[in-house]
Amino acid sequence: MINADGQNKKPLWMRGRAKAAISRKGTIGELLFFLAFFFFILKYTFDITTLMQRPEMINSLLVGLCIACSMAKIMLQRYMLLRLVLTIAICAVISFSSWIGFNYLFLLGFLLILGMQDIDLEKVVRFSFRAKIISIGIHVLIYIPMYFLNPASIDFVYRGGASIVPRHYFFMGHANTFSAFLIWTCFDYIFINYKKLRVLHMAIIWLITLVSYSFAYTNTSLIVLAIATVLITLDKLFNNVPDKLFTFLAKYVYLFSAVFFPFLIVIYTRLDSELKELWHLLDDFFTGRLWLGAYAYYDQGPTFFGRAYTEPKKVFWEGRWFDTLTIFDNHYIGNFLLFGIIHSVMTALVFIILARRMENREKIIIIAFSFYCIMDAQVMILVICSALFIIGKYLYPAKKELTL
Repeated sequence: MINADGQNKKPLWMRGRAKAAISRKGTIGELLFFLAFFFFILKYTFDITTLMQRPEMINSLLVGLCIACSMAKIMLQRYMLLRLVLTIAICAVISFSSWIGFNYLFLLGFLLILGMQDIDLEKVVRFSFRAKIISIGIHVLIYIPMYFLNPASIDFVYRGGASIVPRHYFFMGHANTFSAFLIWTCFDYIFINYKKLRVLHMAIIWLITLVSYSFAYTNTSLIVLAIATVLITLDKLFNNVPDKLFTFLAKYVYLFSAVFFPFLIVIYTRLDSELKELWHLLDDFFTGRLWLGAYAYYDQGPTFFGRAYTEPKKVFWEGRWFDTLTIFDNHYIGNFLLFGIIHSVMTALVFIILARRMENREKIIIIAFSFYCIMDAQVMILVICSALFIIGKYLYPAKKELTL
């Protein structure tokens, strides 16, 4: 039908039917999204837990289901032509990089981020929060009686130095993994309850973190929580006055770190003896993360799209024997040497472009994420840390009918 202005105008009953179709598509899309996230959570939980051994068939099934649901959700979404072309191109690049670098956890998370159109971010964070609570609760509740009734079944990871420190990991793979799960559960709580967050809530979060530290001895959680506490205090006291500061930090902490830490490992062999001493002091502060990166850079060099893992080995380099690793605890060095510089470039660009549009609570989470990446690469896994879901919220224009 054409109205008096010469415009094509559908009858009311047709417009109602169109709205109903869009609503049904949105409901199906949301179901697909949360199914994909659920399968991802199950897959990663089976990856890390030492309570049971997962058959490889189950792992492949969960990965397949996660990818299938994510891709179905992505195909249901609405796109402008340019955005569709960019989405396909970025999917191709990330899929290629994940394939050659065996970085499938990042690929699963990336697909979920792309599938965030019309998905409520707060609902996603609540889902993540509850899943982590259940996972931590199950492992801790089994661990406590086992520790007292069958101590022979308990083993530890150890931190060296002046004294060897046994670290509890509560059947969750590693002490760093357990601590990451716990602190990002706390950050999920902070995000969900940000408006009504009070001193008492932060005190309880600090108490939980300190108690966990007495078992897992993970410094990263304490440092990043301290940074976040300062930022939250500023925001609460000055009523959004620090907005420009938060925007600046959310934009550039990740970018600076993605340049600074690879730079440190590149220059190591070019330093004189005095500067090397200073470099080693900095390496001690980061508990040996720089040293392993410096050797890997010397041995293999950087990679733009990623490379396959190499087998660990014992080597003698720069007057020192040590065991090499296949995992870099520093996320920025890990991307530079193993997973691909492309991941750091894309993440840094997204933060720079989107930070000014974010709420202050979102900026604080992104800042915490960027600092956490300095000491832990696992933070990129969306099952542990939901920070990158914030990107998904801003990928597509809101409240617009997009066409190809």
